[in-house]
Amino acid sequence: MRETGASLLYLIFSTIVSVYIFQIQAQAATVAPVIKQLSSILKWTARSSTKSPLSDGNILQFENGYLVETVVEGNNQLGVVPYSIRVSHDGELFAVDSVNSNIVRITPPLSQYSRARLIAGSFRGYTGHVDGKPNNARFDHPKGVTMDDKGNVYVADTSNLAIRKIGEAGVTTIAGGKSSVAGYRDGPSEDAQFSTDFDEIYVRPTCSLLVVDRGNAAIPQISLDQEDCDFHDSSVSSTDLVLVISAILIGYLVCILQQGYGSSYFTKDKEESDTIRSNKEKLTKSQTVETVREEQ
Repeated sequence: MRETGASLLYLIFSTIVSVYIFQIQAQAATVAPVIKQLSSILKWTARSSTKSPLSDGNILQFENGYLVETVVEGNNQLGVVPYSIRVSHDGELFAVDSVNSNIVRITPPLSQYSRARLIAGSFRGYTGHVDGKPNNARFDHPKGVTMDDKGNVYVADTSNLAIRKIGEAGVTTIAGGKSSVAGYRDGPSEDAQFSTDFDEIYVRPTCSLLVVDRGNAAIPQISLDQEDCDFHDSSVSSTDLVLVISAILIGYLVCILQQGYGSSYFTKDKEESDTIRSNKEKLTKSQTVETVREEQ
């Protein structure tokens, strides 16, 4: 029984340490590959015009098991012309309609019956730089979209040279847009400048937006409010899993210990009770025999 308890305690300790180490390594290794990959894309974009194409022929190796199937055809089915699509943490599709300058939301799976719901902008294709209520907001041929854990939507409004936010307060501008001339400048939101070719992506571990500024061959970073990156309230983290697994293992261990020591305790107590009862019966019989002898 002691060996079983020791084995279970070792299993609990090993599980907690392993998950904790995995969580630290995952957080440390998440940002570096993203930045490295984006840097490679920028280098390739900047140098691709100076390199001559290779003279060797193409070598293709197709992998079996994949099928291409059109689920939406034409512009009339969805009602929009998606330029870029991103998937939110809850599985919803957010699309940028650069032609009509609006942001829409689509619930998968896509089919001929799918319809886009307007998030901000106008279905009529009105352009401009207008913040405020989502229905009254105006964009100018945006080309990028991303979402944080709280559900805020960030738009790369390229022709307005700005990063826009769609949140509880409506549509706001968080970076760029003050100048109508493209440039390259860091600083406060109203002083920042971008090129006419940029996109953005949300990075959870650093609670920030990375702006892929292709025109300037740079990656500026915009820090976000920590409340917008607090994903522990709406999802299960590895820490929660550790606590649940530990509670289950500890409860199982306590149950086994109680069954083992409890059964031995009750068995011992029963044996003692039987011994006392037997002794009492023997004593009673001896006293009865003695009483009969005296009467005779």
